[in-house]
Amino acid sequence: MPHPLAAHLAPLIDQDIAELRLIVARFVASESDPEERQRFRLFGARLGPFKTELARKSRVPSVEEMELALTVLLVTRVANPVSL
Repeated sequence: MPHPLAAHLAPLIDQDIAELRLIVARFVASESDPEERQRFRLFGARLGPFKTELARKSRVPSVEEMELALTVLLVTRVANPVSL
């Protein structure tokens, strides 16, 4: 099951990065747990490189595949996103 933030962003991934980060900022603002807020902030920072890597791919992932990829990006704690 995808994370709610990943499920929200997956169909919108083609939007401008600033718009996506605004959505992430709303999730940050509504979260009460400081650790979870930090995780959302890191995720927001990693979205740009993720979108850059995604643009290099010849095949467009399905919404389900995007939900999974965004969930993995959200739950991993590495500093740099893993290549798709």
